Amino acid sequence: IFKDLVIIDGRNHYPQDIEATVSAASTAVRAGFVAAFSVPASELPTSLPASAGAIGAGERLVIVAERGPGAGKAEPGPIVDAIRAAVSRHHALPVADVRLVAAGAIPRTTSGKLARRACRAEYLDGGLGQR
Repeated sequence: IFKDLVIIDGRNHYPQDIEATVSAASTAVRAGFVAAFSVPASELPTSLPASAGAIGAGERLVIVAERGPGAGKAEPGPIVDAIRAAVSRHHALPVADVRLVAAGAIPRTTSGKLARRACRAEYLDGGLGQR
């Protein structure tokens, strides 16, 4: 059963707390439109550098953030760096992967909330942001 808790190295983290940190990390992130979840290290995309923690066992943190208004063409590097630094500082967590996606790319429930499970499933299937 997939829990909404992010458990990394035996420590529990609430995804809402991580998502709030990411929203505040950069004006290029659409506030409130961030999904944080963990995936098994063995299921991280092979395209990630080894430094992302794709080698080894356990869970790794993945963040998917929608780009904010006017940030569609912004260079992703500094945004990703700001997100990684903020999560490291506030939660003492390394981030294995940060995906910046277009507004509306994160799946929603019928009531309009972020569908974290569906987002995780799309990430693992490689179909995230391809809507």
